[in-house]
Amino acid sequence: MFPNSSDPVVNVYYGQIKRSIVVCLENQCWDAAVKLIFSGIDTMAFLGMPENQTDVQRNDFITWVEQYIRFPCKEQVTGLDLYGARCGMLHNHSVYSSLAREGKCRWVGYMDKSIPEVKYDPAASKDLVLVSISALAESFFAGVDRFLIDVFSNSDKAKIAEGRLKEMVHTFPMK
Repeated sequence: MFPNSSDPVVNVYYGQIKRSIVVCLENQCWDAAVKLIFSGIDTMAFLGMPENQTDVQRNDFITWVEQYIRFPCKEQVTGLDLYGARCGMLHNHSVYSSLAREGKCRWVGYMDKSIPEVKYDPAASKDLVLVSISALAESFFAGVDRFLIDVFSNSDKAKIAEGRLKEMVHTFPMK
């Protein structure tokens, strides 16, 4: 069990978001892990928004992915690919999103572990890309690590993120 902490980053990210994803992966709850990763990306995009903005928008998610999600293989997915995948998984528990149906992004299918971590064969289907769920999680975790360094290295961004973190759900031990 992850220790409770009064530090908002430790409590919210490491104790809740990351731990929940790891628990899902360890128990092969693949769909739940994917949904939590997408929710985590939304949360990180929320922390990085400008001070005068109150809600995460599509572009915030896409920009965060473009800046922080990288797979350890040649093929990558775009921010728009993952945003479309997010919409499909969160809104109808499928790969079908309006963005993919409109041809604005690729369909994202999921695999357990795979090398390469992202598989795309336009000869088979120019509209489908396969992503390892384990690699998506690892890419998200590494992206969050880089993001937190970026945010807390800038005093203005750190102040905004700290205020937002304090308003998030925290866990506390009951005695």
